[in-house]
Amino acid sequence: MANPAVSSYASWEQPAATAGSADGAQPLMVLDFLFPGFSVLAGAVQKYLHMNLNLYIPLVILVGALILVWNYSSQHLWEQLEKHFMSTVDIRTDDEIYNILMAWVATQSFAQKSRRFVVNTDLNSRSFWLWRWDDEDDHDDDDIDGGSAAAKSKKNLSYTPSFGSHYFWYRGWVLMFRRSANKEQNSHMLVSQKEEISISCFGRNPWILKELIHEARQKYLEKDQHKTLIYRGTTRSGSAEPQWQRCMARASRPFSTVILNEKTKQDLIEDVTDYLQPTTQRWYANRGIPYRRGYLLYGPPGTGKSSLSLALAGFFKIRIYIVSLSSITATEENLATLFAELPRRCVVLLEDIDTAGLTHTRDGGKGQDAGAAAAPEPLEPSQTSVGNGTTTVTPTTTTPAPLGRLSLSGLLNILDGVASQEGRVLIMTTNHLEKLDRALIRPGRVDMIVEFGLADEGMTASIFRAIFARLEGDDAPQVVPMNVDPEAEKAQLEKQAEKLAADKAHVDALALEFASKIPAHEFSPAELQGHLMRYKRSPQTAIDKAEDFIEQTRKDRKEKEIKDAEEKRKAEEKRKKKEAKEEEDKKKEEKKKEAKEEKKKKKRREAKATKSASTAQDSGSGSDSGSSSEEDKSDSDSASESGLGKQKKSKRRHGTNKKTKEDTERSSGSSATVLEDTPKATKVVTLGHGKKDSGYGTPSSVDA
Repeated sequence: MANPAVSSYASWEQPAATAGSADGAQPLMVLDFLFPGFSVLAGAVQKYLHMNLNLYIPLVILVGALILVWNYSSQHLWEQLEKHFMSTVDIRTDDEIYNILMAWVATQSFAQKSRRFVVNTDLNSRSFWLWRWDDEDDHDDDDIDGGSAAAKSKKNLSYTPSFGSHYFWYRGWVLMFRRSANKEQNSHMLVSQKEEISISCFGRNPWILKELIHEARQKYLEKDQHKTLIYRGTTRSGSAEPQWQRCMARASRPFSTVILNEKTKQDLIEDVTDYLQPTTQRWYANRGIPYRRGYLLYGPPGTGKSSLSLALAGFFKIRIYIVSLSSITATEENLATLFAELPRRCVVLLEDIDTAGLTHTRDGGKGQDAGAAAAPEPLEPSQTSVGNGTTTVTPTTTTPAPLGRLSLSGLLNILDGVASQEGRVLIMTTNHLEKLDRALIRPGRVDMIVEFGLADEGMTASIFRAIFARLEGDDAPQVVPMNVDPEAEKAQLEKQAEKLAADKAHVDALALEFASKIPAHEFSPAELQGHLMRYKRSPQTAIDKAEDFIEQTRKDRKEKEIKDAEEKRKAEEKRKKKEAKEEEDKKKEEKKKEAKEEKKKKKRREAKATKSASTAQDSGSGSDSGSSSEEDKSDSDSASESGLGKQKKSKRRHGTNKKTKEDTERSSGSSATVLEDTPKATKVVTLGHGKKDSGYGTPSSVDA
């Protein structure tokens, strides 16, 4: 017999269990929907591990919700903290400060120890206008003497932190270096342009960040302390906006290595020194004079004009900015923008200004008759306009300058116009002074003109001394023993001084000997230097080969002259053939035109005659019919006369013809007379208002 208590308990327990299963199945179904296969995993865990995962579902959901809330709240709190309680400096990749800061970061310990880093052989920005092309900037000058040749040829590796946030200590402050991807990326961007870098510090005062930037800039400039920075005007990549690009940093050239007349060199240095002094700027300002200075260097190629510009910039430790006026991007707007961005103390170099197509004068309106009558002068190689600085050639037809190109007036306004930059040293070089416009080299734009001529005897000797004189650093460094007697060291130094003096005297004697063999004012300094550089280890060989050098150079020049003359002759023949062909074609065209005109005139005459005949025929058609009947009757009467009458009739016919002709001439001019002789009778037809035949063979009037 069944126990009623047990039965009642069992009956109560079963519905309860069923209800619990239904409650646990709801979260399981939800998880199985979100994570397919979770029910299978839960069943396997419960079967083999005897763990019911349904009991941990609320805990898992709670932990997930807390993580989500923490992520959102922490991000929001960090943004608020960074916005109100932190200072940040952003670095642009299209500015030179990018190169400065990345060079500093690469030397810091946190960059060397970073587990996520980027390795580079060139830390500079890949922006076209900031990319430095010289590899020497990445190597220290101290490594020149030491190290093997293989080590020198290898590029240094630099390590910088990768994308993300990196913390480091700087002067007791915790700073954050952040490197992230650029949000505005496109396919035209280079690698370094697709990133953004910034440095942040805790606190509302950013003085520590400015100190860091100044320190990085100071270390960057120390590297270029003994170098001359060279910038070139160009346009930004992917746009037409002009920008100064740092192209290289060359070792400063000593001014003593420039081969030039010593007095001229000294005058140039003193003039530039006086101009760059702060008191001179105030002197200019007090008197209302524009604070500008211009120099023109002219002479044959290879005489040292560009070398003087570089040495001048290195002597005064200022940057040099090079502008190419022959570039297709050298428009008036671009050049004005570049000049507006120039610093106050700098050298602006305009090389070979005579080849920029600006050699024509602006006073072309004067003397047009003389200019039209005179033949244009032949153009020199690389010259793009006629005329020179002393003569004005006005062509009969004026060809307008290409749209957007730089004009002479625009260049003059940029150099010393109202909006032109002040404080710069302008240097222009040219090989042909006579081709320059007078307005370009007038006083105020060009304050000093320096001539560079071919090498004379003194310049030749100076070039020889510059090549073969023994200077400090030419020899390998000597190892000095640790314990050296002072007397022995002093004796050794005296011995070295005596040796240097003897070497100097020997080089001076060789220089004079070499200068005596070279004809003065025939060879350029560049040609002499090229010969001496071939024998830089043997000065005596250079002297012995001087005659061969002279003979070979003259031979090359003669061959070049012959070649140029031959090319000029061929060009002249080609031009004459072209002119002859054009003249012949012109004559043929004129003949064709004349024949065509003559044909047209003939057609017009024929058409006019045809029209006149047609008009006359229409007006005399009525009188022709009456005359015909009378003529028929006269012919019948004349046929019956005798032979004697025929002779008499013939006489009367001639008289009739003569009388008819006179009557016709006295008529109104619109009549026409047609005479027709027949063996039987006389036929007279008169059109218009002239006299008519009587019709009986006897004319109305007979001449005696």
